Amino acid sequence: MVLLSLFTTACAFAGLAASAVCLEKVATIPDGWKLLHEAPEPWTPMRISIALRQPHIHELPSKILSATLLAQEDVESLRQPAPEHVHQVTKWLSDNGITTAQVDHDWVHVTATVGAVDKLLNTKLHRYRFGNGKDVLRATEYRIPDHLTSAIDFVHPVVNFMTPEHQVSFAPQLGAHQRRRHGRSVACSPYTTPDCINKLYGINYTTPDDQSPVRFGIAGFLDQWASYADMHQNFAQSRPDLVEAGYNFSVESINGGENKQDAGTAGAEANLDIQYGMAVGFPTNVIFYSTAGRGEKLDDDGKPVTGELNDNEPYLDLLQYLAKKPDNELPHVLSISYADDEFTMPQPYAIRVCNEIGLLAARGVSVLGGSGDGGARGGRNATCHSRDGLNKDMTISTFPASCPWVTSVGAVNNGEEPPQGAEFSAGGFSNLFPRPDWQKEAVEEYIGELKGHLKGYYNPEMRATPDISVLGTQFDTVINGVDVSVKGTSASTPVLAAMIALINDARLRQGKKALGWLNGRLYSDEVRSVLQDITHGRSLSCIFSGGQMPGGWPATKGYDAITGVGVPNNFQKFMDVLVNCA
Repeated sequence: MVLLSLFTTACAFAGLAASAVCLEKVATIPDGWKLLHEAPEPWTPMRISIALRQPHIHELPSKILSATLLAQEDVESLRQPAPEHVHQVTKWLSDNGITTAQVDHDWVHVTATVGAVDKLLNTKLHRYRFGNGKDVLRATEYRIPDHLTSAIDFVHPVVNFMTPEHQVSFAPQLGAHQRRRHGRSVACSPYTTPDCINKLYGINYTTPDDQSPVRFGIAGFLDQWASYADMHQNFAQSRPDLVEAGYNFSVESINGGENKQDAGTAGAEANLDIQYGMAVGFPTNVIFYSTAGRGEKLDDDGKPVTGELNDNEPYLDLLQYLAKKPDNELPHVLSISYADDEFTMPQPYAIRVCNEIGLLAARGVSVLGGSGDGGARGGRNATCHSRDGLNKDMTISTFPASCPWVTSVGAVNNGEEPPQGAEFSAGGFSNLFPRPDWQKEAVEEYIGELKGHLKGYYNPEMRATPDISVLGTQFDTVINGVDVSVKGTSASTPVLAAMIALINDARLRQGKKALGWLNGRLYSDEVRSVLQDITHGRSLSCIFSGGQMPGGWPATKGYDAITGVGVPNNFQKFMDVLVNCA
């Protein structure tokens, strides 16, 4: 159903020794990255993580589709590597003079030097930089001994040139008079405020005591911190009842993630997610997971490693942290408003992250992710061509939205009835994950509706995104004390995630289990019958070679690659069908 099998990226070339196998190779460095002339000193400290094969992970899809929630120990058995593989890898490291290895379930974390890693992986590390960001150590290929290919999935982050983005864009700044004048329009026009979303979708769910058993997680990456002061300022203007109730969020730090509350440090993404996730999701327990992606790198004892900045991307840190939580501490819902273009990441890495999300889903976590803000281009800054060395024109999909265990959330415009798909709402067809059966009929109908549009620029056999949409434009957000208007699938994602959190509250109060993985239900006739089908709008077009712009993905009757299966515009009906399902 989904590409979960063992995978090795082929990269054979002349002169490669028969006893060594090229495990991964980057044919073309993604746009925005540049090789720096300053070479790293061989004694520069660094850390790599070796992903061990998971011989039982192929059982994951059937476990999720069975709708039977797994306990933590059951999930651990799916990811557990073979003992002989652990021994082979640690012996290989020891034979190469590396004794600072830490085995952590299906990972082996290694603290070494650039010179030692170069020798170990038969590669040459260089310094690279994306845009104006920090320098990172990367190579374009690496090799391992042939006898270890059955034990090692990949080595991270040696060839990882991903650039995760938070999917938020700014609109003109709001004045206080504009907010007072427009903030309470039921149609959320021209600006979207926390109270108008509840009115627009008919969200009036309450609990007897303003308490909830539901844990609602919001992911925070890339030095994004959520401000308590900004949240209270927003609620004082649009949801004073939440201020009176003393509603607040908690913060959990992952790998040195911070909770800065100094003036001027609030992040637009973090504030947007928190302010709207909480406004819609009251009274669920909102947890902001502050995951470090920059700053000092920590060693296996949690102490800073001198000499190298942390170049770890965020997804695995967050997912591994959550995987270790006992069942009664896991979030029931996790909202991720970050995305990256699929082609920027190694395939084995993307599959591992997707599996990690699936393992959480098997334990009852609903994971929702923004589809991206570039229309058919994927991310906002993507160029529409392949990175396999062929430079082929193609539409771009995003990750983790393309993972089948993620509910990919698109966006529609505000101030319109019926609403149209927002032109920035990214979607399309994955280049990594085959189309699952639960999506097959809906997507095949859409391909027929396209009548050849964009044919040859996507693979029609693959997973399609987004899955569902809600409002995602002109969100009035307080950032560092100032009212600003923002838009993006990062706006729509926490809103839909909050809806799911409320539905879980109702289910748990009835003695039912949390919803967990959502997509199989969303494509069912029962759920689609209560959604508003969006039939107008077209996403941003790719710009192909020669300046050709054929147009993006159109909204059509039924499923489409700009709004998915539709919008839950009547929350009570949406809630009823999901509360009453198995």
